[in-house]
Amino acid sequence: MLLKACLNGARAATGHPRLPITPEALARAAAACHAAGAGAFHVHPRAAHGGESLDAADIGVAVSAIRRACPGVPVGVSTGAWMVPELTARHARVASWKALSAETRPDFASVNLSEPGWESIADALLDASIGVEAGVWFPEDVSRLTAWPRASRCLRILVETQSSQPEAACQEARTLVDLLRATRLTPPLLVHGSEGGAWAVLGWARRHGFDTRIGLEDTLTLPDGQRAEDNAALVAAALQLQGG
Repeated sequence: MLLKACLNGARAATGHPRLPITPEALARAAAACHAAGAGAFHVHPRAAHGGESLDAADIGVAVSAIRRACPGVPVGVSTGAWMVPELTARHARVASWKALSAETRPDFASVNLSEPGWESIADALLDASIGVEAGVWFPEDVSRLTAWPRASRCLRILVETQSSQPEAACQEARTLVDLLRATRLTPPLLVHGSEGGAWAVLGWARRHGFDTRIGLEDTLTLPDGQRAEDNAALVAAALQLQGG
């Protein structure tokens, strides 16, 4: 089972003293997480001012820094609509990644199926030879995915629960997984939660044999509620839940 480390997300630098923002900090965090057992990374590269960015230059610098620190480990990024709300402009940014070199181009990127125009973004990724992670948040996202002609080409499907309540988040995971299993879609599922639901969903995912993820994007605390020292501490704790 894959354990992916989600290193920073949309959190502000003030959210945690060890939240990696710069390419150098992302590379250090990635190396520590890989040493702790993470098999892939998901990051939100930042511009010089610290805000999230979809610009090819910012994507390339962050990805290449992580690749140098962790050769051969897959690196993915986000395409969240909040970064560039206008669809045409966002599509152009993502399409520009096609010009990045193999060293600087992400291996995959997540696409939120609840965002209008997501098909355009996913198409741009595939056309740039970048893997698509289809982000399923709600039951209606499953029908959106099955209606997309290129759904079978997804690298994986992300089952992303929204509730911060552990029991409710696990129920969301069960519902979404059942809906996806009823389709003919074959990409592997990665199941994860966030904030108060993060650890419960991670445990559920591991018990049921699904890939999952953990990191400061999803939670700032360890399973016992203590504040995590850094991303690597979260990865280590995740692997300890089921004895690695």
